[in-house]
Parts: sequence; structure tokens; C-alpha cells
Amino acid sequence: MPSIHALPTHLVNKIAAGEVIERPASIVKELVENALDAGATAIDIAVEDGGRKLISVRDNGVGIGPEDLALAFAPHSTSKIASEEDLLNIRSMGFRGEALASIAAVSRARIVSRPRGSGPEAGHEIRSEGGTIAPVRPASAPEGTTVTVRDLFYNTPARRKFMRTANTEFGHIVEQLARLALPHPQVAFSLTHNGRCTHRLAVAESLRQRVAEMFGADLAESLIAFDDAGPGCRLHGLLGPPSAARASGRWQYFFLNRRYIRDRRLAHALREAYRGLLDHTLLPVAFVFLEMDPADYDVNVHPAKLEVRFRRGQMVHSQLLGALRETLNSAQLAPAVEVRSPPGPGPDAEPADDPRRRSLKQALAEFLRSKGPVQAGLTFPDEGTGPGSGKARPGGPRTAAPPPPARQPHLPPPAGSPRPSVVEPVAVAPGRTFQLHNSYIVAAVEDGLVIVDQHALHERILYDELSRRLAGGSLPAQRLLIPETVEVSEVERAALTEHARLLERLGIEFTDFGPHSVAVQKFPALLVERHVPVKDFCRDLLGVLVEDSAADPEALLAKVLSTMACRAAIKAGDPLTDEEIQALLSRREGLGRQARCPHGRPTTLLLTRAELERQFGRA
Repeated sequence: MPSIHALPTHLVNKIAAGEVIERPASIVKELVENALDAGATAIDIAVEDGGRKLISVRDNGVGIGPEDLALAFAPHSTSKIASEEDLLNIRSMGFRGEALASIAAVSRARIVSRPRGSGPEAGHEIRSEGGTIAPVRPASAPEGTTVTVRDLFYNTPARRKFMRTANTEFGHIVEQLARLALPHPQVAFSLTHNGRCTHRLAVAESLRQRVAEMFGADLAESLIAFDDAGPGCRLHGLLGPPSAARASGRWQYFFLNRRYIRDRRLAHALREAYRGLLDHTLLPVAFVFLEMDPADYDVNVHPAKLEVRFRRGQMVHSQLLGALRETLNSAQLAPAVEVRSPPGPGPDAEPADDPRRRSLKQALAEFLRSKGPVQAGLTFPDEGTGPGSGKARPGGPRTAAPPPPARQPHLPPPAGSPRPSVVEPVAVAPGRTFQLHNSYIVAAVEDGLVIVDQHALHERILYDELSRRLAGGSLPAQRLLIPETVEVSEVERAALTEHARLLERLGIEFTDFGPHSVAVQKFPALLVERHVPVKDFCRDLLGVLVEDSAADPEALLAKVLSTMACRAAIKAGDPLTDEEIQALLSRREGLGRQARCPHGRPTTLLLTRAELERQFGRA
């Protein structure tokens, strides 16, 4: 058995680096937190090659004297706690004393600092290369501190090879900037990548202004403010309306005493507050701030301080859920529609055949139809059973339901197909097909009944069709007459750049359109034909590209195709004509009996005759 021995310091620091430093963004986080703890009001971040080549953080904080600078790279050295009691009253961003030593162990690092209020001769520097620390020496420096980190993981190639592309790593750095800048609007930030300034955040007057700087004015203006002071905890922040929901949880930010955290209880409370307001596939946008006595939680449970342990977690959950529900219940969440009268004759009047006007009118009609009440029950086609037809439906005479508004067919039916009407449950002849609750198709078969989930089946059919088309080349695309603009974060913009080839195969073309948005120039022809909203799909797509960026290419492609199929498929609640029902069932025959949708849900359930007889006591 090997003998027990103490590990050398450089190896201990490398192990610590593995816990604290996941990627270049982790270093940015640690260095900016130190700058904030030093009272900085202006912080400048510069990176090269996504942070793999260079990371520099400069601040105008209190600075570090030469005696303290000598201990800056030493393990477990900190100015933020001195006793065990201090652990119960943590008010600084950092305190562990591991970050600088860990960074120095896996890079070529330099700190140059000059205490605030001191003369030019008071500047000093200290250097470290792979954990080998040089003596402190005088250096020219402005007031404050600058930390420079070069060649990250140069001495740990196993870690270096796992870093992603420069665009992806830079996207994570931008995400860290958001987590640090949002709770500190009183601090100015700048971020430069490869010599180009990508973000310049002035001191903001409010959280809403800082959100606008980071994510765009459109989102910021739509947010709903909330504020709730409860026993032991104050809650405040901004909530996105349901129309701003995303497919990814990356747009949910929780801060505890201005520290970004991840917590399942808080995420659950947020999700529950929006229950009934959102599609189950979407997640709300939210910026939630908690202010508590440090004695009521423990932040010392995660190396990167991302998770906390609340003393009264259920109380915090209940208070947050109540505050959010009250805010949403009192807010005006109905989408606004503006209908303008057509312009009169004159030089500014739009021509009757103006394509943009036609597209707007069609979009308005689709919107109004989508907001109508959902009719439930059994749906059959009209077959001359209305007044004056001389025919009556089984079950006795009744007043014919008013015809539904004209709509685009869900599946291509033959010309002149009748429109559906809604009736009460009736006797069904063998072989007859009907629609139940505008969501399920019920058909008699030789050995019983099959019940088809119309959305799941159509989603499976479209997924297989898209996969076949893609195997033969790129998907057909249509250039948009009027490009749609979509707000994006830098992380999402980096994902678009990284996966440009995949997007080209899918028939999607994005171009830059301002600092916080892109323009969609081309869109898959299938989605255009199915009237899929461009912005809604692009939000889903961006969520997939960011959340699953580490997946292998085939897995990522499958996820994107399933998203396309889901968006394009008929929905639960869509009434279908008899021809559309038959078209859907006929395409089902090409699938296996146990076919499932791309998300794993069954498309068809079989209720056998034997089971029916058993349920009715005939067996």
C-alpha cells in the first residue's frame, strides 16, 4: 500500500485550480469580484482569443501595498476574513483566498498596483509563472490594481484542450459580465475582445437601464417591476411578460446580496408563479434580487460560490412565490394589438397590392384567430346536416353551430373540403374517425380503438421528413421580404457564429443588426409554409445552440430538427377537417406501431376490444 505523504504546494494549487477555474470566464469572475470588493467604480476587462491568450482586469479601487502584494499569490491568503465568526457575516464577493493562487498555478500572471491617494512612486508589481512567484518590485502604475493573466493552462495541456472556440469562450465571459454588472449598476464596466470594445456600460441610474445596456431596450421596456419586504428578506427585481419567455433558463438571474447564485427553490418558485401563463416548453425571463442577513444563509458550500444554503429555505420560497404571483396577477399581460384605418387618397397612401401591407393584414388575422376561444368536444365535418339539408345528426335535432372563421389548413386537404363544426358526443359507426377535444383522433380498428395525439404524430412525421431532406442536402429556404430582427446576447451571437455551417444547412441566415440584435434574412421554407413565427422559433433555436453547444454535432442537429418539427406541427386545440384527419392517419402508416415523437412521447395508444370487454364486464 502506498505511504501517506503531503502533496507539494504547486500540485495542491493545480488541484484547487481545477475546482475554481473552469474556463477563462471563471478567471474574469474572480478578478472582477476582487475589484468590486476593493471599492472600484470603474472596471475595464480586456481579453484576447476568448481569454485563452490574455485576460486583463483593471480597476480604480483602493489598491494593494507592497507588503500585502507579497502574499497575493500565496495559498489561503485573503484580506476579507480573519476569524471563524467572519464566516457567519460574509459581505464581500470573495473570501476563500484560493483564487489568485489557483490562477497563478496554471498561467503566467502579473499584478501591478498602487494604493489610492499615494504618489507615483508607490506602485509595485509581482509576477508568477506556473506558481513560481518572483519578488515584489517597484513598477509604474495608476491608482488601483491591474491583474494580467496570460497563456491559461499552458502547463496543463489536458485542461487546455478542453477549452472551446474563442467565440464560445468569449460568450461565457460576456455572461459573467452580465452576472456582475446587473447587481452593480453604480459601477462602470468595459469589455474589449481582441482590441475591439464590445461593451461599454456607463454608471446606470437603475436596474432597468443596466438591463437595456446588456440585453436591449425592447426587453427592458417590457419588464414588470416588483418589490416585497417580508420577514427577514427583501425581494425586488424585474419580471418578463409571458410574451418574452424563452426556451432556455439562461434568462433567469437570481442574486443574493448582489451575488449571482443558482438555487432550485428559487427557480421552482419562479416557474410556479408563471404556471398557466406559459407553454410548458418555455421559461420566463426574470431578474430577481434577494437581500438577507448573511447569518441566515451559508455561501461557503461551493468552490465558486454559486450555490448557497438557506436557514429557512421554505420561507424564502413561499415569500418569493407569493410576491411574484401578486405582481403577475395585477399586471396587464394581454398582448396589445393596434389596428389602424387605411390611409386616404394621397401621395402617402399605400398601394392596394403593397406586399408589406398584405403581410401585416395576414399576421393580424392570424393573431386574432389565435386568441379566439378553443372549442372542445368531438369534431366532425359538415355533411349537409345544417338547417334545410333534410338530414339530421344521430341523437336528435339540434341547432347547427356557427361556422368557424376561415383558416389555413393544417394538412393539405382536397379542394372544396367542408369546414368542421362542433357537436356533442354521438354514436360512431365502425371505421369512422373523429376528433376529441380538438387534440386527439379516435379511430375504430379491427381489434379495438386507436387514440392518436395529433401534435405528437405530426411532429414525428415532420421530424422524419426533415431528416430525409437534410440527408440529401440543405433544407429549402425562403428569403424574407422584410427581415425579422431578433434580440440576442453575446453568448447567443457567439453560438450563431460557431454553428454557422449548421444554420446554412437548415436554411437559416442571420446578419448582424446592431449591438443587441440580428436580422433573419432566410428562413426554412417548411416553417414559412406552416406560418411559424420567426422570432419565437429563433428564440427556441438560440436556446438549443447555447444549452447544447457541447453536444456532438449529430445530437445537436437532432435537437434542432425536433424543435423545428415541434414548432411546425399542428397543435393540441387545433380543429381538423375530415380530410386533414385522414391525411394525418394515412401518413402514420409509414411509421412503426410504437412510433414516438422526437421528445419520446407516444403518438398512438391502442385500446383493444378485449380491454373494452373487460372494462364493461363482458370478459
